[in-house]
This record gives sequence, structure tokens and C-alpha cells, in this order.
Amino acid sequence: MSREFDIEMFGDWNPEQQFQLEEAFELMHREVIRIGDRACLPTPPIEKIGLILGVLALNDEVEIIVRFPDAMEQLCKAELFGDFIIVPE
Repeated sequence: MSREFDIEMFGDWNPEQQFQLEEAFELMHREVIRIGDRACLPTPPIEKIGLILGVLALNDEVEIIVRFPDAMEQLCKAELFGDFIIVPE
């Protein structure tokens, strides 16, 4: 028994919205906060800060790992820059 599904793509694929490996490694150990917590800047409390601590390279796609005190997230470039703010050094 097999099932076939039609998948419809929408939107334009922009390859610039993918991390290059070097670009992802440059972000290592940087702090990020969620967009909703931007009122905490420039010195957010520790429970709002996520730390970029890993890079994954799978099938031509590079993603980063962000560790928050209560969760861990795997993000592509579009997710990082759409939903998070990199805390200025």
C-alpha cells in the first residue's frame, strides 16, 4: 500500500538565507535573545539569554544550536535572524 502526496511549495527560495559554514562558526559563543524579550536589552537577565554553542552541517544545510537555560533550539539562518536578536558584545 503506497500513498502519494502532492507537496506545493510557496514563496521564493533564497539561498542567501542559508548559513555558510564559516559564517555559522563566527557566531559561536555569541549570546542571543528572542525578539519578544528585546525590551531587556542592553543587559538582558541570564534566564532570557541563549548561547550559540554548536553548528550542524546536514545535506548542504548549515544550522546552529542555541542553548537557553530551559531549552535548546536548532535554527537555520532565516529562523535566527527572524525570531532572535544577537546581543551586542
